[in-house]
Amino acid sequence: MIQSDNLDILWAGLTYTGKSEFEYTRIDDGDSIPEVSLGFNSKQNRCLLLELPKVHNVDFQTSVKQNLTMSFFNDTGYIVLELTDSSYTDLFNDLVISIYQRIYKLADVYEYSKIFIQMFYKWSEFFDDRKSEKLSQDIIKGIFGELFVLKTLIEDCNSSHLNDLLHSWKGPYDKGHDFEFDQKNIEVKAKEMSKLSVKISSEYQLEAEADKALELLVLSVETNSEEGQSLRLLFTDVKDMIINKMGDVSIVLEALSQKNITAQNIYQYDNYRFEVLEEVAYDCNNPEFPKLTKSNTPKAIGSIQYTLHLSYLSEFIVSAKKYHD
Repeated sequence: MIQSDNLDILWAGLTYTGKSEFEYTRIDDGDSIPEVSLGFNSKQNRCLLLELPKVHNVDFQTSVKQNLTMSFFNDTGYIVLELTDSSYTDLFNDLVISIYQRIYKLADVYEYSKIFIQMFYKWSEFFDDRKSEKLSQDIIKGIFGELFVLKTLIEDCNSSHLNDLLHSWKGPYDKGHDFEFDQKNIEVKAKEMSKLSVKISSEYQLEAEADKALELLVLSVETNSEEGQSLRLLFTDVKDMIINKMGDVSIVLEALSQKNITAQNIYQYDNYRFEVLEEVAYDCNNPEFPKLTKSNTPKAIGSIQYTLHLSYLSEFIVSAKKYHD
């Protein structure tokens, strides 16, 4: 399957000579049923080209988005995605791979051209140059913890269920629990290794849904250690795993965007590095588990925040794992 490294080699071998509007090469050796190519145009912008049969009519209007444009050339039968800002080349590679994975086995021109166009519109929002305030280290630590858990879940997930797993990550949407499955929900807390407690920020965080298990998963981390990993590098690992298993990377990009984290600005958090040392999961559905929730506090009380001391919770541990001795 096509990887970013393969695309980098193809891009490096392409040189625009000025002999035509587009100079391009097929993305593979003919494995794909639709003819999909990489190329440069006369502005020397990177492009993805999809060739359609000359007899195929497309109801099409040029669409110009921020840093990304889609056009149809009726004389040649090509739909062309053009990257207009070279600082998004890595993300453009991700888009190319995602489109290729979706259409390379399809023979129906109506189907693969429709998917090609739909994915342009779906991904174009990720190419927006968003301006937002930088998030705090604690917020980034929390997102890092959730993404780390997602990575461990992906490792044990087969390709056919991967996108459902990715959709289960709800933490960035600030609704319900951090992970929501059919039979179980998980609330993730990332804390410093030296701390012996976690903060519960509302009466809903440890509120179980009917007929569902609820686990509190506590990750103990060391911040800015020599062995630590940035959010960007963790995301790259997760992205590569998703691509290798033929999943939809845009699901994770959409989740991160809820916190105004994009492929373009994630670099600004490279100074925060975290090393996960240990994880412990607690059974929050045990009747004796100490928690304040919406269902066990008076209606007149709301906006509850409290500290949960982990040293009192050993009897509720359902699993524990050390990542480093």
